[in-house]
Amino acid sequence: MESSCHINIGLNTQIILNNIPQQEILGHLIILKGQFVLIEEEGNKTQYKFLSPEAVEKAFTAKTVNSGWLSPNTLWWEITPNGEGIIQFYPPQKYSVSIQTPEGNNTITIPMPAFIFAGCNSSYYLWAVKGRTFKQDCQLYKAPLPNIWDDSNKICFGRNIPPACNPDSINKTWELFWNSPFNQDFSQNKSKSHPHNVCDLLISLRTTKSFPAKELVAREYQTIKTPNDISKYLFQHE
Repeated sequence: MESSCHINIGLNTQIILNNIPQQEILGHLIILKGQFVLIEEEGNKTQYKFLSPEAVEKAFTAKTVNSGWLSPNTLWWEITPNGEGIIQFYPPQKYSVSIQTPEGNNTITIPMPAFIFAGCNSSYYLWAVKGRTFKQDCQLYKAPLPNIWDDSNKICFGRNIPPACNPDSINKTWELFWNSPFNQDFSQNKSKSHPHNVCDLLISLRTTKSFPAKELVAREYQTIKTPNDISKYLFQHE
């Protein structure tokens, strides 16, 4: 047997209004199909204004949102229900990294491929891409680094707690990532020649001028395959 629940909007509205001091009520907004009606009371007079959806939208979004100066590496910035989302691009370059080994920390300077770095709220993600310039539809690869979850490409910061993502903090988070020692966690399936431990690949790059693109491992059976997919799927489901 089907049942239905009918809400008496007028009665419920009257109950709410009876509990609000009259001097606090500036007007009523009635939602109709395709338009709105604004009811305002001034003294003993009642005024009715018919408003378009565009006018109402403008009224409710009048507040200016300013990101401030964005980093030259920043490609994308948006405000999501889960916090600010930012996407950055870093061209191929050399980085100084510290790798934890049984003998101690091994600090080396090595070439790395181009990276797509994304943050939303307090979560950050890293992908590798081929080439030196950014393309919206370029293929994403697994970052050839440990300490990054294999299934989501989410960075594991260990005991370090990254700040919430915003235009001021994301560059600090990028530095925090590279300044933190890498260990053997999540080091599998990140390199073609060293599938069991990408750290072995990193150590072998000490005398290499550029990162060998043939080492990059494609992300198979993943929703996020190109930079265009990051904001479409990641920021909306973070």
